[in-house]
Amino acid sequence: MVWHADRNMFGTGRGTLVLELVDDVAWATASRHADGHAVTATVEHMVFRNPTWAGDVVTAFAQVEGTGRTSMDIGVYVSAKRGADEVVPVAEAHLVFVAVDTDGAPRAVAGVYPETEAQYAAVRNAEIRREHRRSLSGALAEQS
Repeated sequence: MVWHADRNMFGTGRGTLVLELVDDVAWATASRHADGHAVTATVEHMVFRNPTWAGDVVTAFAQVEGTGRTSMDIGVYVSAKRGADEVVPVAEAHLVFVAVDTDGAPRAVAGVYPETEAQYAAVRNAEIRREHRRSLSGALAEQS
């Protein structure tokens, strides 16, 4: 629930509340998939689609959309329920988590096995983002 005390100077809900929710839900999803602890490696993409308002009930859904050997691409989708029936998309985020052992060293994770067309699309999108990360990293390294 977004409370009056959660408002910013513009009267909408503070974006930091959504950011914290995104990281918490992504962490829970990554840890469940990794069957153990996972850490945030990067918040790759965050888009705020609509503001939240006092009285909104905010919910988030997250899923593992791709995996590497030790990393997991997590998609988080946030919405707000207003009144009895209105549901508004609030934000979408894509984060990368790494599974770690008790010493903090990266450890292997299981793959993702999509079953529906929407899941296949999410996996394809995660592969595109992963390739983009590699290209960007290489291009920036060339500038150093």
